[in-house]
Amino acid sequence: MERSWLGRVALVLVVAIWSVWQLVPSYHYFKLSPDDRNGDVYDKSVPGWGPDAKKHLNLGLDLQGGIHLAMGVDVDRAVKAKVARRADEVAEHLKEKSIAFTLVAPDASGLRIAVATTAAGDVEKATLDFYGSELYAPGGSADGQVLFAFKDQVLREFKGKAVEQAEKTIRNRVDKWGVSEPDIKRKANNQIQVQLPGFKDPAKAKDLLGRTAQLEFKICDDENAAFDAVRTQLPACPSSRDGMTFPLPDGGCWTVENVELASGGARQSTMVVTNKRPELEAIITARLTPLLEQGRTSVGIGEVVVGQDVVRQTYYRSYLLRSKTELTGDYIADARASVDNSSPGGGKPVVTFTMSPDGARLMEKLTTDNLHRRMATVLDDKVETAPYIQGKISTNGQITLGSGRNYQEQFEEANAIALVLKAGALPAPVTISEERTVGATLGPELVKKGTLSALVGLGLVLLFMAAYYRVSGLVADVALVLNGLLVLAIMSMIGTTLTLPGIAGFVLTLGMAVDANVLINERIREEMRAGRTVKQSVQQGYDRVFWTIVDSHVTALVAAVVLMQYGSGPVRGFAVTLTIGLVASLFTSIVVTRTIMEYLTRHDTARLSV
Repeated sequence: MERSWLGRVALVLVVAIWSVWQLVPSYHYFKLSPDDRNGDVYDKSVPGWGPDAKKHLNLGLDLQGGIHLAMGVDVDRAVKAKVARRADEVAEHLKEKSIAFTLVAPDASGLRIAVATTAAGDVEKATLDFYGSELYAPGGSADGQVLFAFKDQVLREFKGKAVEQAEKTIRNRVDKWGVSEPDIKRKANNQIQVQLPGFKDPAKAKDLLGRTAQLEFKICDDENAAFDAVRTQLPACPSSRDGMTFPLPDGGCWTVENVELASGGARQSTMVVTNKRPELEAIITARLTPLLEQGRTSVGIGEVVVGQDVVRQTYYRSYLLRSKTELTGDYIADARASVDNSSPGGGKPVVTFTMSPDGARLMEKLTTDNLHRRMATVLDDKVETAPYIQGKISTNGQITLGSGRNYQEQFEEANAIALVLKAGALPAPVTISEERTVGATLGPELVKKGTLSALVGLGLVLLFMAAYYRVSGLVADVALVLNGLLVLAIMSMIGTTLTLPGIAGFVLTLGMAVDANVLINERIREEMRAGRTVKQSVQQGYDRVFWTIVDSHVTALVAAVVLMQYGSGPVRGFAVTLTIGLVASLFTSIVVTRTIMEYLTRHDTARLSV
């Protein structure tokens, strides 16, 4: 036999053996009950000589059910955060230009930048000369003040990017979480649709995906005595020698804590304490906010847990912070859950993080300028911790979580925080506008019936090919079976999710594979009728039909690639399966069947029933 033919035989055998080997995890996966497929039972069932247990076919939302979430992105809050950041930049710019101003901060609406100054003309000119591509001065400002606002086009682009970034962030979190083939796409009105096939815990999904992960570092304003005035408005918290006693009065109370000052002294700082967070938020709005210097100070909320298990008590307390966000989580390069054995009591779960080069430089400057002050770590509008800065910090840092919870709860919380920080912070808070647990669209019984009907249909096609084309029909059947195995093997290898549209694409590729073999066999018949030998007819038949088959497959392949590029969800699943099937069909119809047919007709006197 020719060396090229032997090479093709080796290639076909390798592909056939690899296809069967690659489907080993899928075989063991579907052999188990749905409850055992995602645990140790499945991992142990896959033999050690097989592929990675994760390389198996997955079922989509319509075949196995899962969770459907519709999430809305609060783009208005993202705009206000952008205005606040730009206000800080404008203040630094005016300082560099040595232009006098009293305060640069967002106005009451949070959508415009207000500059208090006696040199309004200089401020407006210097600001617009530098930021004129994005900002303009709308006018209507009071005496001694200049207002700046973002241009409408800039805001439209920013809102669109905020939703796009939220979509990418959610996708990153889901990918790191390990959910197979999620369907995540943007909808109208700043909505993002998330479908998680096979996932059954909506509470965990909402906690992971809805966590904003807005990490901010702020300096505590411990020298400020603004909150002392609240002592005449609220009752003092009940206390004993061991500290506060519970329950606290409804509506909140005040107490004091001893704080060290950067100057070396100490003072008793007033804080407001409540049983529930909404109570503290109401007091902040009604009583504490009027005591603040607008644009200079703000109020933070911390959660404190004391005691353990059944005697555990949770309360919420206020922090007086400087308004300026000194550093954000955008500068974090990596984050992970670990255990801090150096703290009193030891062995407490914490989140350790590594700053980017720019972040390390900014963190070093921040900690150097604020030695012996408290730095609050604010995560999603909650002060997680506020330790004193004892020395210079640059590249590495850690977030200490609230105490009082058991070790497992703290470690799970640390893992969740590390995951969302590493995957990226959402540009703005998201709200869950729709949530439902989806059952399989078809149901187990209909899935079985659908599988049976597909197998019966395939069997009838195999019988027809064998009956109509006889030996060459059996060759086509072998190629068709290998085509199906190859498609499923590639889908398993890349972790494709099998959905109803995907099954349709799979069936369509089998049909195109049969069609290619019909073309080949009919062409061989024509060559034999023309008086050529069987060997010549086979060679001429394959040579002359080659470009016809390639043309039909490439045309369909172009359409599949376009659908895969621009489609989403079920359309994309159909396109992926169709693309894999078309490539497999080309291989089996041109290489596999020709290799077998050339072997059967290797002699000049060979006979062939077609």
